[in-house]
Amino acid sequence: MAFDPNHLLRRSLIIDRNREIAFCRLFVAEAMRDVLMPVMLRLVNLDDPRMTFLLPLDWLEDAVLLKKLARNTILITDAPGLDLPLTGEARAAGYRVAIATDAAGGTLGLADFYLVPLTGAEHATPGIVLSGVDTAADFVRAHATGSLYFDGCSPLDTPPIAARPSINPAHAAVLELISAVQQEAEPKDIETLFNKDVTVSFKLLRYINSPYFGLSTRVESVRHALAIIGYQQLFKWLSLLAATAGSGASPALTQNAMMRARLMELLGAKTMDKRDQDHLFIAGMFSLLDRIMQTPLQQLLERANLPETVAQALLENEGKYAHILAVARACEGEALPEDQNFAGIDVKTANLAHLEAIEWAAHIASAA
Repeated sequence: MAFDPNHLLRRSLIIDRNREIAFCRLFVAEAMRDVLMPVMLRLVNLDDPRMTFLLPLDWLEDAVLLKKLARNTILITDAPGLDLPLTGEARAAGYRVAIATDAAGGTLGLADFYLVPLTGAEHATPGIVLSGVDTAADFVRAHATGSLYFDGCSPLDTPPIAARPSINPAHAAVLELISAVQQEAEPKDIETLFNKDVTVSFKLLRYINSPYFGLSTRVESVRHALAIIGYQQLFKWLSLLAATAGSGASPALTQNAMMRARLMELLGAKTMDKRDQDHLFIAGMFSLLDRIMQTPLQQLLERANLPETVAQALLENEGKYAHILAVARACEGEALPEDQNFAGIDVKTANLAHLEAIEWAAHIASAA
């Protein structure tokens, strides 16, 4: 399927008061049947869904498809849509329903959730999801209403505005490790760096031994990991660790970084070799590390000693990874740049990769 940005599956992360992901809302600008069918077939065949999806009710054609969806799925409609037979069948089958409305007052009690613009809510009401919460200031205002859920720009953190004299010790330790692995330092030296922070070593081994890494042998130490997976794969997983080390960052922001990284890796699967795919993953993780660590990106890149191709995509939006980073950001609601060529990206493949990335990140986050 030729690339058309209007057919791209996009997501909006709905977070709770602790800035953790509560639901993932999916939407497509032009929801044509041939665009939606592969997406719906993938959704109904999820083996172990960890993410609760919000889907437009009109993406479903009948109750047969409906009843194959995970029971935690939430279906979005408008107030008139509550009277549709399919809505009644959905509620009878145990699915929750959300109404997109300008104000919840006249519809309270008719649905499980109400998607209401931030401008139309002054106080908390059960089931309210405030939308249009796009900035940190919006989040503060929305939080003050007492509402439970907030929908808007995924990161919901302000970017850093000035260089810091120091970085969180846990983050600094991981950046030092990334630099050492990138330079292929001696295994004993890398192990020594890991031994400075037992928590970092423990978290890395948990990631590597998760079912989603696919190893047949359990890895017992960092040196063992290096012997089995090599420098390049260790480099990739350290980039994941960089997002989850330390504390204070929004859990939704770190999980969003995982989604972006995995999506970029998958988007490069058909046209790039394994090394480039790993670098795409790393670029995706680092593209949000400045917000996670509250440190300018240039400062982080200098510490981590990243490959030039990755730095070029992150700092200049240029090079062979730039168009894939742009598509990953577009899946989060950003506009696509007009000066880049996306002809090599198949929309159907991209949409399925997007769903896989969301589920993968949910599983990895649960194992962290």
